[in-house]
Amino acid sequence: MLLALAIQGGCAGDGPTAAAPQPPRGIVVLDGFIQPGLTLLADTGSASTRISFGPPTEFDAGNFTLERDTVLATSSRGAGNLLHVATLPAGLVRRVQLPPNSNPATARLAPGSGGQPTVAVALRDSGAVVLLALGASGGAPTRLRTLDAGTCPTDMVRADGAWWIVDSNSSCRTNYAVLGDVRIIRVPDAGTTRDTIVLTGLRGSGAGAHLVNDVLYVAAGGDADFSRFPYTLRSPGAVAKVDLRNRRVLAMRPMPAGSYGGGMRWGADGALYVSLYQDLATFTNRVVKLRADDLAMLGDGTSPWLSLRAATGAEVTCGSAMADALGRVHCLQNGAASATSLLVFSPAGTEVRRVAAGQGGVALALR
Repeated sequence: MLLALAIQGGCAGDGPTAAAPQPPRGIVVLDGFIQPGLTLLADTGSASTRISFGPPTEFDAGNFTLERDTVLATSSRGAGNLLHVATLPAGLVRRVQLPPNSNPATARLAPGSGGQPTVAVALRDSGAVVLLALGASGGAPTRLRTLDAGTCPTDMVRADGAWWIVDSNSSCRTNYAVLGDVRIIRVPDAGTTRDTIVLTGLRGSGAGAHLVNDVLYVAAGGDADFSRFPYTLRSPGAVAKVDLRNRRVLAMRPMPAGSYGGGMRWGADGALYVSLYQDLATFTNRVVKLRADDLAMLGDGTSPWLSLRAATGAEVTCGSAMADALGRVHCLQNGAASATSLLVFSPAGTEVRRVAAGQGGVALALR
């Protein structure tokens, strides 16, 4: 039974023409530790704006969603079971208290209810996805529906009159050990019939998804044993491409041998960008670029990694990568004292911009 929830806080022409690709209106960086919150940057210049999420003890997310200029991020059970809703134009943040030990993961905007903003939140330890109507600022949210969602739900999308829930199939209530392959569970708006698609070979406790029309891309970071050093990799991460309408897996792409992680971003250039670690010894940040139609790796021909280099030709490594519509790759790099820099690379992979972007950066998105 979910406990009560409470909010704290606070060109015309003669016919259609193809518009030229445009750069982003701005970049949003999630500062996940030390000073949790958001750093907002323009596409040019060095000026930034900061939106605070509160003390470090109340935030520990490594990812967020950006939809319609609203940022959604959660804090796990170890940091208070909170949902943070930030409205970027106004710079306002609302903190929603979720049930104790629900251990929230991804949150996404959902179809509204009576004009109220509605949010879906995956609750890992509850094995559920809860739909909340947030109501007016300062008021208590309304629980609209609770969906049973497998062993450990970590993400969900809306398609064809149903919620499609990504179940990481891991023991998230205890040690996050992988129990089996990731699954997708379809929960319809009406009726009780459910469908489950098993993504054979896709494993990891932090599975995430991206929906493009009726195609769902699902990424998971792999299975590793961190109980003793040297760490042991049981299986690397992978990305699956799933046809939701016909309930079938179209393609599966394992990440490079020895690598771990699967932070997936959809680039505005129509490619998938996966951020991971090259291995479990050095934890070197790497980026893999995948072609969306067949999940082929688009490296430089000599390695599977995306080749990113400084103007001097020196190799640059960074994380949380994605491309804008011009094909420029944006990513994050943390330096001394966890000072974060936003790096931008030309379509050819040469660094063209480096700007300060807060502290403790863990993820980015383009507006």
